[in-house]
Amino acid sequence: MPVPVDELTADEPFPVKPESNEYKALSFLVTHYEYGFTPREIVARTALDKTTASNVMARLFETGLVKRVDDVYHIEPRQVDELKYRLESLDSAVRLFEATPNDDSYAEEGWEQEVPSIDPDG
Repeated sequence: MPVPVDELTADEPFPVKPESNEYKALSFLVTHYEYGFTPREIVARTALDKTTASNVMARLFETGLVKRVDDVYHIEPRQVDELKYRLESLDSAVRLFEATPNDDSYAEEGWEQEVPSIDPDG
C-alpha cells in the first residue's frame, strides 16, 4: 500500500518554546557554539538557576539538540546554522504575535500594514 509522503517526511515539532528555559540555554550555546560549557558555567552566563540548568541541559541532550562529553554541553558545528534559523523563527513568531492586534482592529481595512514582516531580515 502506498504511503503518503507527509508521513515519510514529517518532522517532530521543534521541542523548544519561545522564552522558555530551553530557549535561553540553547540560544546561549548557539551564540557561543565554538565552546562547550558545564551546567555551572551556563548558570553563570544565563538567568537559570543550577537545578533548572541541569534539567534543561538534560532535556536538550535527550532531544539531540545539544551534545555532551563528560559534563560539558556543546552544539555540533554542523547544527549551528539550522538551530540559529529555528531560534530566529521563534523570535519572529513572538514579534508577530505581539504586534498583531488583539481586538477587532483586524476588521478594519489596512490593518495588515500595521503588522511587521515575519522575515527576520525585513
